[in-house]
Amino acid sequence: MANRQPDIRKLAQRQRWLIWLVLISMLTQFSPLLPWGQFHFALLVVAGALQILCYVSMVVGVILLLTARDTHPIWIILNALLMIAPCANMLTLILVNSMVTRTLKKSGLRVGLMGVDPDEVERILNPDLCKTCGYNLTGNQSGTCPECGTEVDRASSQVG
Repeated sequence: MANRQPDIRKLAQRQRWLIWLVLISMLTQFSPLLPWGQFHFALLVVAGALQILCYVSMVVGVILLLTARDTHPIWIILNALLMIAPCANMLTLILVNSMVTRTLKKSGLRVGLMGVDPDEVERILNPDLCKTCGYNLTGNQSGTCPECGTEVDRASSQVG
């Protein structure tokens, strides 16, 4: 594959999506254990269907995440196959998430428990926003952010 920069916005969005899928999957695994009385069987059916949907979505999510990271197609296929195997899927999710987290951190983003906040991605990637506080610097000529006092890189803040 060509050595090009991955699309940081896509990486951040897809990582958050995958994290939500993992959380939903975990909730559906434990929901049948809760005491719901007469709706217990219906809950089992709904939780099982949701669990299958989550697994399929997680496989697709890993494929999309690795594609956005510009990973070689062989590795994408291998990881998709590992997502089908029990236990290997959790290891694959952890490894893929850590690779994406490293890539996002190299771009200057703060990655939290639920991934990167979309406002954080916009603040870092939009040349018209202050990298420190997110203040809109369109038309700023002073070289300093009026909100937080950070020095502004004039080359990146000018629209070309």
